Amino acid sequence: MPKSATGRCAVSLCWITGMNRLRRALASLRIKRGDLILLTVLLTVSAAMGILFAVSQPKPEYVSVREDGMEIARLPLNIDRVYRINDSNTIEISGKSVRMTEASCPDRICIKTGAISRSGQSIVCAPHRIVVTIIGDREPSPYDAITNLILLH
Repeated sequence: MPKSATGRCAVSLCWITGMNRLRRALASLRIKRGDLILLTVLLTVSAAMGILFAVSQPKPEYVSVREDGMEIARLPLNIDRVYRINDSNTIEISGKSVRMTEASCPDRICIKTGAISRSGQSIVCAPHRIVVTIIGDREPSPYDAITNLILLH
């Protein structure tokens, strides 16, 4: 490489040389047949896992209403109705979904949660110690999915 009087590369020549190296490196990154096969296999496996996960979800059937940890009601999800939990909380079941319609708690997070419709989803009203959960056609596993420890209810 040509050097200047101080012994360093001329800035413009170093920049051009670096760009040529970069251009050659990028040109060598062409997609090969094996890359395409690997990409196809990965996409197929991920699509199959997504379909399997969607199909294996339990169908929502019941609404479990718990107050202070005790189940006070188990209501069918296919019958539209309004259920008064206590003096201050009311839920509405309609169209295979549940939502909290009335609550006297100060933050009203349970109402802001909106409608739930899938198995395992919950609405929680912490000040009144109320948990409304959708239960599917299969009972949930007592084991935690990550730690594999038994969950205490």
